[in-house]
Parts: sequence; C-alpha cells; structure tokens
Amino acid sequence: MTDTNDRLDNYPFELQSELRDAANEHGYRVGPEQAAGWLFFRSASAPGEIALAATQDGLAGPFFLSISHPGTARELAAEAASPCAKGHVAAFAFETREALFAAVGEVYRLSISLPTLPFEDFVREIAHLGDTEGEQLQKVRIGQARFRDALMSYWNGTCPLTGISNPELLRASHIIGWAKCDSDQERLNVYNGFLLSSLWDAAFDSGLVTFDDHGRAVASPLLDDKAAVEMGIGTVPPLALTDDHRFRLSWHRINCWQG
Repeated sequence: MTDTNDRLDNYPFELQSELRDAANEHGYRVGPEQAAGWLFFRSASAPGEIALAATQDGLAGPFFLSISHPGTARELAAEAASPCAKGHVAAFAFETREALFAAVGEVYRLSISLPTLPFEDFVREIAHLGDTEGEQLQKVRIGQARFRDALMSYWNGTCPLTGISNPELLRASHIIGWAKCDSDQERLNVYNGFLLSSLWDAAFDSGLVTFDDHGRAVASPLLDDKAAVEMGIGTVPPLALTDDHRFRLSWHRINCWQG
C-alpha cells in the first residue's frame, strides 16, 4: 500500500492544470478546492466526490486518486494508497499520468451506473406520472430504459462473454426477473443484471444457462448440443462478479435454472 503523506501542499500551475485536466476531461468539472494536499472535484451528473494529488516529483508521478463513493471504490482495480482524503473511503496510487486519467474515467463510469443513481433518475423521470394503466406501462418502459443505460455503462457497452458491442444485439438481462423483484430499487440495481448478447440473454432468461460463483457458465441438460456449440459453453470467459451478483445468482440457480 502506497503512502500519500508526501503529496504536495501547494501545486505549481502546470501540475494543477494537469490534475484539473484529469478531472475535467472525465466529467468532474466542479472545483478544484484544495485542502491537506488534495484537489477536490465534483460532477454535476455523477454522485460522489474525487480528490487528486501528486508528490514532490510532480509530473513524474506517482499520482493519487481519492474517492468518496463506496461502491466505486470497491470496484476500482488499482493499487491502494493511504490515507485517503477527509470524508472519503479509499485512495489509490498511479505511476503515470495515463493511468491516472484512465482511472478517473473509470470512476465516473462506475459512479453513474452503480445502484443509487439509476433509481434516483427513474424517480425524477416518473414524478409527473399517475397510476392509470397507461402511465404504469410508461413507468415500466422508463425503468427498463434506465436499467439498460446503467448496464451499458457498467459493462462498457460490451457483452462480457462474447465481446459483442453492437447495441442492437445487446440485452439488459435481469438476474432476478423484473416481475419477481420486490421493489423498483431492486429492478434498477445494476448488480441485478448483466449486459448479454441476445442469444445469451434468451438462454439465461429461460434458465438454459446460469453462472456459478466464479462467473463460469453452467449449461442446463436441456440446452441442446448445437446451441452449446454456438454459444461457446465452456470456452467463454467467466463473468467478473461482485458479492452482490453472487447473492442474486444463487436465486437464479434455485428459481430459474433448468438443472
């Protein structure tokens, strides 16, 4: 774990400009505010706050990123650093400018797709709707669109099994089905779904495939050999799962999979 205590307290113009660019180019355009060697930034469209810092070596690195959003911090794959900025939950270290820029972009992508924001957007968008049959159907369409948008962001617009990235061929696949969820929060929770190509979506939705706790595809005995070959069962990469995915997949294996 890298120590952030040797970060600069006062940033020369060139270095502050570099850190500002890292934030501004990836959606964090409110700020900076400086405190205790960190430059703080916020976004008008993503929850949470980030803070950036560098050491006495300046543009030579290393660079530091501190995050206030717990879900984003949990998912970011980077070297941990300590301590983080005040009020934040985690900090990370990066040896190069390019790595820092990529990480800030990843933080923004995760922040707009993780559980709270899609539901909050949904609530705002349906605030003017009532409870007629037509309005209820409209709410469902809005909710499904928000869920798809969140999965497109979380999975980088690509099916993790096939690599397919044509939006027309991708489906927002619920783990616990829309009608089976006990709340709109669960229906729009990004951990309750995968972004799958249409064939995989159909197989997963019908219970002809499921996934184990390591993200590996498990075929039903009812999946015919031709389909298994076309889907590449046994050769596709495992899904990158969180514990929130695993919890819901256990439900899918019990209630949906045709084992």
